[in-house]
Amino acid sequence: MRHPIRRARFVPLVLAGAAASWLAHFAMPSAHASPAPAGTAGRVASDAPAGDRGGRAAPLRDLDQRIKALRQEFHAELDPLEAQIKAVREKFEPQLKSLEDQRRDLIEQGKPAAIEDLDRQESAELATLADQEKSELDKVRQHYADERKAIQERYEQKRRELRGAGH
Repeated sequence: MRHPIRRARFVPLVLAGAAASWLAHFAMPSAHASPAPAGTAGRVASDAPAGDRGGRAAPLRDLDQRIKALRQEFHAELDPLEAQIKAVREKFEPQLKSLEDQRRDLIEQGKPAAIEDLDRQESAELATLADQEKSELDKVRQHYADERKAIQERYEQKRRELRGAGH
């Protein structure tokens, strides 16, 4: 016999998993995606001096238009699917949360006081550790952002020097 709660949990998880898998497999950079790292946007067109782009300007414009059209088509198909996923989540998540809260409350009611104290201590230590982890990750991210910026500036300077030497 199948349990209705398990099925209620299973359906949105399968839908979300399938959607995530599909998105990861077929997604392409888009207007919704995060922007390219600083200094890299438009590099293809701007790498060559203005006089050297004469024969490539039309093909670049054509490619830009094709990319834009394909992204629009992609989102025309993707956006309704995302709306369906959102609707399924909004339908099932509150019900699941309510049932999970009831389950947790029943478990908590049966715990001895000593176990409850240990649980609180564990939660506090884990929260402290999570805060430390977040802080250290932020430092590492900032370090690599600074490194990226320095590399991009160095190469941009070299490009300027090459452009200046070419005239």
